[in-house]
Order: sequence, then structure tokens, then C-alpha cells
Amino acid sequence: MGFKEKVEEIGKKVGDTATNAYNTVADKSGKLIEETKMKVSISDKEADIEEIYEEMGKAIYDSFKAGEDVGKDYAKECKKIDKLNDEIAELNKKILFNKGLRKCEKCGEVISTESKFCTECGTKQKPVKIKEEKKVVKKEEVEVEKVCPECGEVSTPETKFCAKCGHKF
Repeated sequence: MGFKEKVEEIGKKVGDTATNAYNTVADKSGKLIEETKMKVSISDKEADIEEIYEEMGKAIYDSFKAGEDVGKDYAKECKKIDKLNDEIAELNKKILFNKGLRKCEKCGEVISTESKFCTECGTKQKPVKIKEEKKVVKKEEVEVEKVCPECGEVSTPETKFCAKCGHKF
């Protein structure tokens, strides 16, 4: 192989490595932006809950002072709070999921999404399901195989080094 071909091959490897690095940074940046948006959404929902609590408290107290039964009047507002709390829980679940983590279904310990059993209580875990606008995404559908930029070997997403040439991912 001549000098020109070697330079072209090296240039291609450098270009491929740069492209892979860019894609990795873009993916991590996208996840960070998504997490920030979810955290802002959580804060907004928590503020909405506080506002409902305040309105309910004042209205219940006013009704109480007027001698009225307040038991049934606020079921609708309580259901709104329940819905917002469910949405907050789902957003927190997505934040953990994007970090490769989840909570144990029994004890609440934060564990890897790959864990089949909880490391704290030993409970067998079901596959993680994330709600996304009328769609359920399983962890297995999100993972992407790694391709070594040096030798082209295909590896699993959690691989840190290429099994064929030892390249660090």
C-alpha cells in the first residue's frame, strides 16, 4: 500500500473516530437536555400541586366556617393532585431510566436497569417500561450496539473495551 492510500486510510479512521465522538457527545447532550426538561416539568407540576393545596385549604376552611360538610366537594381537586403526582413519578422514572437505573419495585432501592434482582432486598424485577405518548418502550429497544472504530467489531452497549483489538470505547 502506497503513502497516499495509508494517508487516506488514516484520514478515514480519524474521520470515523471524530464522527463517533460527536455522536456520543450529541447523545449525552440530548439526554442532559431531556433530563433538564423533565426536571423543569416536575417543578411546574409540584408548583401546580401547591397552588391546588392552597386553594383547597382556603375553600375548605371557608366552607367549614360556614358550617358546611366539606367531604365530597374536593374529590375532583384531590384527583388532580393524584394525576400530577403520577406524572411526577413517571418523569422521575424516565430520569433514572436515561441513566441506566431504576427503583426496586418492592423496597425502592436504586438499581441498574439490567438487574434481574434487587441488590438490597433480592426481589425479582420485571422489565422496565417507560410511558411515552401512548407508547411503551422497553429498555431492550433503547440499547444500541457499539461498533469499534479500529477494527469494526460489534459489541454490546455496556462494553468498555473491544474484545477483538482492545480499543477503549
